[in-house]
Amino acid sequence: MTRSARFLMGVLALAAAVAGVTLYRAEGSAPTIAGPDELVLGRTPRSLVLELADSGSGLRSVAVGLTHARGSTPVLQKRFAGSPIMGGGPEVEAFEVLLDPEALGLAEGDAFLDVEVSDWSWRRFLRGNVATARIPLRVDLRPPRVSVRSGLTYVRRGGAALAVYVVSEEPARDGVRVGERFYPGQPWPEACPENDSRCRVALFAVDVDDPPGNEIRVVAEDSAGNAGRAGFDVRVQELETPRVPIRLSRSFLDGKIAELQEAWNVPGDDTLAAFKHINEERRREDETRIRQIVARSQPEPLWKGAFRQLPNSKVTSLFAERRVYQVDGREVSKATHYGYDLASTAGAPVTAANTGRVLHADALGIYGDTVLVDHGMGLVSLYGHLSSIEVREGDSVARDQVIGRTGLSGLAGGDHLHFAILVGDTYVDPREWWDPKWVREHVEVRLSP
Repeated sequence: MTRSARFLMGVLALAAAVAGVTLYRAEGSAPTIAGPDELVLGRTPRSLVLELADSGSGLRSVAVGLTHARGSTPVLQKRFAGSPIMGGGPEVEAFEVLLDPEALGLAEGDAFLDVEVSDWSWRRFLRGNVATARIPLRVDLRPPRVSVRSGLTYVRRGGAALAVYVVSEEPARDGVRVGERFYPGQPWPEACPENDSRCRVALFAVDVDDPPGNEIRVVAEDSAGNAGRAGFDVRVQELETPRVPIRLSRSFLDGKIAELQEAWNVPGDDTLAAFKHINEERRREDETRIRQIVARSQPEPLWKGAFRQLPNSKVTSLFAERRVYQVDGREVSKATHYGYDLASTAGAPVTAANTGRVLHADALGIYGDTVLVDHGMGLVSLYGHLSSIEVREGDSVARDQVIGRTGLSGLAGGDHLHFAILVGDTYVDPREWWDPKWVREHVEVRLSP
């Protein structure tokens, strides 16, 4: 091959290489932008998450600007590592953009968030491929107005009450806050005399263990995160919680506790230590699980009238009694008993206290075989220590329908029914709900004035 031929082949090879590099570096795929379809911004700063991607030459830069009634405001400008020759920017980048309406000087109304992203391609005279996105933004700086209509409200510690209130706009979240506890509300126009479509109700409770003086208020939050609130006249009647000693027998420890220790894989050879673990640690886990189940309560009330105590039963405990477990006169563990022990004949039929829907029908730790019935609005009844269960999760039940039989499953020393009622995550005294007068005057009259 002659020198000129070799030179020509070299030139052609170089041209091919340059063409290949140019084709690669001049790729035409624009970056992609992923973010919300729209955004609502209130008084509280809110973060916007943007996800950028470019699998070709890599991301080069991003600019975010805000167009609003008062003009245009730059929000973010960022350049990513890379070079015009080799590219090499990141293929994927996700980050948050903090939108502070006060700092940005925003007024109420419609606005737009404009996003522009470029890559390291040689397209557009080395400026790269560019992708843009416009995200509609609504600025709402007015919190919803809340007006409480239920007036003076009496509630016992360990008891429940119903709040009636009106919210000026459709809330994203509303209800009654008692200290750190929240009880969600729902629309109920007929609770207001004028059948106001903005009228709402919330069933709430004062927990036995809540500190005295907890603030009780109705709160409402709109889709922009603006929060309105209103206090109302609530009189909390205190409750005595007696200290009750429970003496543990050796036969109970060597029998029931040894049985549970084996069934639940509680380590150790000491049944007294196993009892303490079951009574405290396992109880805590079971209570957490119960709250998770109760959270599935449907908003609408399912109950009708007063609840009914287990027929032909005797109450053998006090609500919220502080149980102190002893062995040979020595305190070994503690627990609060949130409910009533109801004694009847062994294996007695257990009936639903009111109409509702079964949330749980299975074993539940220290409560043994247990049924939880949802009565709506966060109101749930619990039937524990059963020897058999005759309903399934999802079943609708009527008042007085047999749902199981009494027993001594779980942490029970004898055949009985453990009966409890919860409002949201709070145990309340079942005596209120067993009392037709209380149900009528504290709940029903407020639902239908």
